[in-house]
Amino acid sequence: VLGHGAGGHRLIPKGEVVIEGGEVLFAGPRFPGEVARRIDFGDALVSPGFIDLDALSDLDTTILGIDHHPGWAKGRVWPRSYVEAGPHEMYSAEELAFQKRFAFGQLLLNGITTAAPIASLFYREWGETVAEFVAAAEAAGALGLRVYLSPAYRSGGMVLDAPGRMVPVFDEARGLAGLSDAVDFIGRQTGRHGDLIRGLLAPDRVETCTIDLLRRTDAAARDLGCRIRLHMAQGAMEVETVRALHGTTAPAWLAQAGLLSDRLIAPHATSATAEDLALYAGNGVSIVHCPLVSARGGSTLNSFSACRQRGITIAMGTDTAPADMLMNLL
Repeated sequence: VLGHGAGGHRLIPKGEVVIEGGEVLFAGPRFPGEVARRIDFGDALVSPGFIDLDALSDLDTTILGIDHHPGWAKGRVWPRSYVEAGPHEMYSAEELAFQKRFAFGQLLLNGITTAAPIASLFYREWGETVAEFVAAAEAAGALGLRVYLSPAYRSGGMVLDAPGRMVPVFDEARGLAGLSDAVDFIGRQTGRHGDLIRGLLAPDRVETCTIDLLRRTDAAARDLGCRIRLHMAQGAMEVETVRALHGTTAPAWLAQAGLLSDRLIAPHATSATAEDLALYAGNGVSIVHCPLVSARGGSTLNSFSACRQRGITIAMGTDTAPADMLMNLL
């Protein structure tokens, strides 16, 4: 049993956990009282549920793109012709609802009991919808999964303009409308299903967010008392795009605007410079570390121990299917 005592976690060989209703009454070497029923799990680890702050809730499009082509040729981009024709939803409302329910079940099967869902926007018209997240909240409540969520939104997207040339395109109005929807969703859903549903603002990818959208997101998070998850310092395309647009790295850009704080959760930090990590540490920014997904692309956090020594809080994320947290931890 993985228990807690003397200010930290500790392993209890041949331990016992006693549960009554929804409450853990005891975790230790041997319970002295009477119990109505005993379940012997044999050679097993009994522990609190895992927390996954980058929990995939759709198909893993990254796996579909693992080959020897350059990134722009993998099919995980919008070509200019598609944008000009008008992006469209590639899944029905029913399929989007099923994705979340199926993914949440997979999380629980892998011992994950708290999750912040993440999904690709490649096959979406623009951002995520309130309707699919209402369905997601219902699924989480029915399954007993604690979730931090709201529809992802963005003010821009990356477009393949020509072979090897990726450029950002922006639609600020859509981004602000998405933020408004997310704020309304959090206000309506937070605390439902026995407080399993919590709010999290999720602007999608720092390179396709404007500073105005991020400022308004930060203000909304203050008002709502929730966190912001923003993917940042995670890859070459982002680093190059942000430098071309703003002349610096994403963490430095946000620091200049006063938008780094302990409200911010930033996957994946694999492209973070020493200066970026110092900014994270100095402003209380947390990292979500997804080692399996990062390793598939040949990148890694630099490094886990160094970030901990800096005082940076590190959460874990699976960001793939299956959501095998033990594989990520080991």
